Amino acid sequence: MASIHPRRLLDSVQPQAAAILKQAARIQRLAGKAASTAAIALTHYPAFAEITEALDTAIRLLRAYVRGTYRQIPHRSLLALIAGLVYLVSPFDAIPDFLVTIGFIDDLAVLTLVLRQIRHDLDAFRAWEEQQRATVAPPLLLGLDHKEDMATEAPPAPH
Repeated sequence: MASIHPRRLLDSVQPQAAAILKQAARIQRLAGKAASTAAIALTHYPAFAEITEALDTAIRLLRAYVRGTYRQIPHRSLLALIAGLVYLVSPFDAIPDFLVTIGFIDDLAVLTLVLRQIRHDLDAFRAWEEQQRATVAPPLLLGLDHKEDMATEAPPAPH
């Protein structure tokens, strides 16, 4: 078997990634398809577990980017991430994914390269997510306001 060169594989999908980056709806679809493909890869190729957390963070980052709530990622990092996901979902890659035991080896190599390259961007996004959670008002228990609870209570029954 020929050796896998993740950088070359990633470079092969750069033009497609650049086109996707220009359209929010395509980024959103790519994120969904990548999440589904990664779940399938994980069931067939347990080594995917090594990148699951980082990949999940990357997909959340893309979704936040599309919503416009998170834009603090360099263009080159965003392009690399999209290229890695394009490679993952592409049926035409170095090792076809339908080869169950080895089909995701090339995808894993490409994604590992990308996720390492953007590690600092993923860390910054996680910190941003934590800050967002900390600044959101805590939800009221069962969604009820205590004052409303008291106003709608039935009067005590006579003895």
